[in-house]
Amino acid sequence: MKNTFIASIVLFTLFLSSCISDDVGPAGPQGPQGPQGDQGPKGDSGYVFEFEDINFTDPDYEVYLPFPDDFETLSSDVALVYLLWDVVDVDGQDIEVWRPLPQALFTDDGMLQYNFDFTTLDVRLFMSADFDLGQLGAIDTDDWIARVVIVPGDFWSDSRLQSSELSYEYLEEALGLPALATPTTKHSRRK
Repeated sequence: MKNTFIASIVLFTLFLSSCISDDVGPAGPQGPQGPQGDQGPKGDSGYVFEFEDINFTDPDYEVYLPFPDDFETLSSDVALVYLLWDVVDVDGQDIEVWRPLPQALFTDDGMLQYNFDFTTLDVRLFMSADFDLGQLGAIDTDDWIARVVIVPGDFWSDSRLQSSELSYEYLEEALGLPALATPTTKHSRRK
């Protein structure tokens, strides 16, 4: 009786295992393509954040610009920073002059550089020079306006973006960035 019971368990187990198989036969032909869905709204290609009243102060001459809490960056995204260098009057219209960072200037004291680095949380602006930064005046350190452009990694690696085309105006058009108001502060910086 014991042997019959064990034999029936073994046969039942073999029967069940023969019903379970990864090999289900060849795949059938691909079906027809489904109907095209409605066109959704165009997604964002890039983002721009404007920061005002930036002052580089002693001892580090650096400023952190945090991204908004509700904004999520990806590790593949690239941040580019532009400083408002001047606002010039052209035929009665104010035209903004944005300079991309890094920006190097040659002064009477030596070379001065505005630069940046970024993480997925913020951008750090900093100044460096081959002289004591304490010698600088307010025209070099105070009341800056910066625009931080977040470029999605897939756009960055795309051939549409060339390193020679990194002007703010080019990115504004290529990424469909919103037009921001002309800042009311008009400072002319070193040329």
